[in-house]
Amino acid sequence: MKRPNPTFLKKAEGIKTYRKKRTLIIILVLLVITFVVVFISSIASAQDTYKLMFPGLVGAATSTTTSYSEYQRPVHTTTESTTEVTTTATTTVPHAVLAATATPTPEPYTTESQNNSPDPFSEYNNFSFKPMGVQTATYQERAVALDELKEKVTKYQKNHPNMRICYDFIALSSGEHLGIDELDPVLPSGAMAIPFSIVYYDKISGVTGPLSETVTYDGNYSGSRNSSYIAKTYTYGKAFYMRTILNYAIAKNDSIALNYLIEKLGGLDEAVASVNEISGYIPYNEARIYKDYRGKEFRAPGTISCYDMGNYISYMYHVFINDPQINQRLFNDMAANEVESPLSAAFPLSAKILHVLGRNTDRNAYLECAIIDYKEPIALVIYVEASSPDAAGTAIATLGGYTQQYIEACYTP
Repeated sequence: MKRPNPTFLKKAEGIKTYRKKRTLIIILVLLVITFVVVFISSIASAQDTYKLMFPGLVGAATSTTTSYSEYQRPVHTTTESTTEVTTTATTTVPHAVLAATATPTPEPYTTESQNNSPDPFSEYNNFSFKPMGVQTATYQERAVALDELKEKVTKYQKNHPNMRICYDFIALSSGEHLGIDELDPVLPSGAMAIPFSIVYYDKISGVTGPLSETVTYDGNYSGSRNSSYIAKTYTYGKAFYMRTILNYAIAKNDSIALNYLIEKLGGLDEAVASVNEISGYIPYNEARIYKDYRGKEFRAPGTISCYDMGNYISYMYHVFINDPQINQRLFNDMAANEVESPLSAAFPLSAKILHVLGRNTDRNAYLECAIIDYKEPIALVIYVEASSPDAAGTAIATLGGYTQQYIEACYTP
């Protein structure tokens, strides 16, 4: 019997080993490719989920589109024939464009041309409240007028079942309050910059000079690019003083600036815990179930209530009255907000409106949060979900007009 050739056996064994190694390598490569694809998909999915959960911290919160830049709101007049909008301020007042950007964005820097050092911040003139008017209505007459205001707001709600409307009014000097569905969950979006700024200034209340702490734009919050002046203007590596970040979060509704503000407060959970010490009926980081204006049900964090926002504004007002140095800069930024307020259509030009307008264009949700220095200082928080920014803006202006009529009636002989 002929014995096997050992050289042939070695070659056969080598070929067999080579094929095994090649198969293993191919399997490993396929596994790596599959892992990369799954990872990228999960990141994209997580971004979408995060966008729905915390709409104030990503691009959808205050994003604008081409159609919004072309959008022109109609004019309402003081005549009774208009759609429930009346005012004694002027004869005709144009509505504000809800999704407009007030100032044009300059040409973005390139990596070569950008100076990454933080730019100095020029402070505004300090805002101050004007002296209050002399109230002519008796307390009983004012109570009757407040009931009439409530009837007007509730009637407007009933006449517009295709909208979801929440309303909160506070007379800041007296604490008088009127809330209508003010405890319902609402999407604050960029308006969350107000309570987060409040707690930031509270934490540094002993600092009256420049806020020289810096942050560097590094792309950590790239999902917010569409709603950020920073992302549209600068490239990665640009440093900002914290004072600039605070200003951008309020005056420009900048979502990336808002994220850096939250980061400086210790992260979202710690920031919300601080905010909840002022008001936490609906904590921003806890999930709530609600139905939107179309009857579609959502369950996610990223909501508060108009009652909470009214408490934040009332708190910041009383801090300011007792010690303006603590949050003077916050008042200055709200007074210089670059997004036009829909309430400007409801109040005369002599009234000063300090505000932040939260806008979630994905869910057609708008939250106007304002301090209005009029016959007396008032806080007005109006939330509207509607099929279009035109309809939402008209609703906010209308309800603001009812409020203006109420205040006017209390100070007219």
